[in-house]
Amino acid sequence: MLLTKDRLDELGQDPEALESLYQEARRQGQDDAFRQAVTQCLEATPENVLLRAWACRLDLDVPTDAELEFQSAADSRRHWATALTASLACGTLFVLFSRGQPPVPVPGEAHPLFWIGCGPLVASSIVAFLAVGSMDKTRMRWYGSAAAFLALAVTLSALYAWDKTDQDQAAVLMALHLPFVAWSVLGLSVTWNRADQSQQFFAFIVESMEALLAGGICLGAGVIFVGLTAGIFEVLGVQFPEALILTIVPFGLGLIPVLAVAAVYDPRRAPTQQEPTGLARILRIMTWLLLPLALGVLAIYVFWFIPNYFWRAFDERDVLVIYNATIIAILALLAAAVSTTNASGLQANARFLRPAILSLTTLGLSLNVYALAAIVSRFLQYGFTPNRHAVLGWNIVTLLMLALLLSRAWPAKDENWIAVFRASMAQGVLLASAWAAWVVWGIPLL
Repeated sequence: MLLTKDRLDELGQDPEALESLYQEARRQGQDDAFRQAVTQCLEATPENVLLRAWACRLDLDVPTDAELEFQSAADSRRHWATALTASLACGTLFVLFSRGQPPVPVPGEAHPLFWIGCGPLVASSIVAFLAVGSMDKTRMRWYGSAAAFLALAVTLSALYAWDKTDQDQAAVLMALHLPFVAWSVLGLSVTWNRADQSQQFFAFIVESMEALLAGGICLGAGVIFVGLTAGIFEVLGVQFPEALILTIVPFGLGLIPVLAVAAVYDPRRAPTQQEPTGLARILRIMTWLLLPLALGVLAIYVFWFIPNYFWRAFDERDVLVIYNATIIAILALLAAAVSTTNASGLQANARFLRPAILSLTTLGLSLNVYALAAIVSRFLQYGFTPNRHAVLGWNIVTLLMLALLLSRAWPAKDENWIAVFRASMAQGVLLASAWAAWVVWGIPLL
C-alpha cells in the first residue's frame, strides 16, 4: 500500500474508508506514515472535524478554536495577497504585451506578443498563484513543469506566427486554440499524480466553469464602472487620450483571471476537495433550467430542421458552424449538469436527471454524425484548408467524446453512473486537448 497525503485527503470525509485505511496501515506497519499523513492533511484543512477526531485518537496535537480562527484569518490574508500580487503582475504584462495596440486575441489587430502570449500568460500567472498558495513542495515540480511548457509553447508559436495576420488560417486557429492548450496544461499541473485523476480533472473542469462565471461578473462590473466613469467625465468635457485607454483596458483584463480563480479555488486543496461556493449553486441552477430547453431545441434540430433542410449544412458553411458550436455547448452543458459536489443531491434527482442527460447526449451524437458527414463532404468537394482540417478533427473528437459518454454511462449502475459519467467526460476533454495541441503546432507544418 502506498499511503500518501493525497490518498488520505481523498478519504477525509468518509469515516468507514478512513477506518479501513488505518487498519490496513497497521497491518502493514505503516502507523507512522498514517500519523504523518493525518498531520499533513490537518495542517491543510484544520477545520475538518473527522480529521480532528482522528488526531485526538492518535494523540496528535490539535489546534484550539482560537488558534483555528487566527490561522484561518492568516491563511485568508496570504491567499488574497498572493492572488493580488499575481493578478497585478499579469495585468502589467498584459500592458507590456499589448504594446499600445488593441488587446484582442486576433492576428493582425493585436501585437503578436499579446495574441500569442495572452493565454499562456494567464495560465502562467495562475500557476504562480497556485504554487505559492499551495505550500505543498511535492507539487512544485508539476507547477514548474507547467510553467516551462507554457514558455516553450509561446516560443514555438511565435516562431511560426509572429508576422502573420488574420488572413492566415493557421494563425487564426492558433489564436483560438492556444488558450485551450494552456488551460489543459494548467489542469494537468493541478491534477497530475493525485489519486483518481479522472475525477480530479473533472473537478478541475467544474472549478474552471465557476472561475469563468466569477470572471464574467468581474468583467461586467468593470465595464459598468468604466462606462459610468467615462460618461461622467464626458459630461464635464474631459476626454481621455487613446494611449491611456490602451493602457487601462489590458491592465484591467489582466487583473481578472487570477482574482476569479482565487474567488473559487483554494490552492491548498485538491480539486475534488474544494468547498462549494455560491457560484457553484448558481451554475447548477442555471444548468438544470437550461437542460429541458436544450432538449427541446435539439429535438427540433434533429427531428424537424435537419430532415427538412438536409443539404443546408453541406452547402452553407455558416449553418455548419452553428451546428458545431451547438455540439460544443452540449458538452459544456453535460459537464455542468453533474457538477455539484453533493452526490446525494444528484442521486435524489436521478429519476429525471439521468434520462435527460442521456437523451441530450444521444441527440448531440445524432447531430454530430450529421455535422461530420457535412464537413467530410465539404472536405472532399473543396479540398484541404487548415480550417476544414481543424473542423473535421473537432467533429471526430466530439463524436468520440459523446460516444464514450453514452457507451459507459448508459449501462452503468444507478449508484455509480455519475462517477462514470464524470470520468468519461474528463478523459474526453484530455482527447480534445491533444487535438487542440495538434491544431496549434501540427497544422502549420502541413
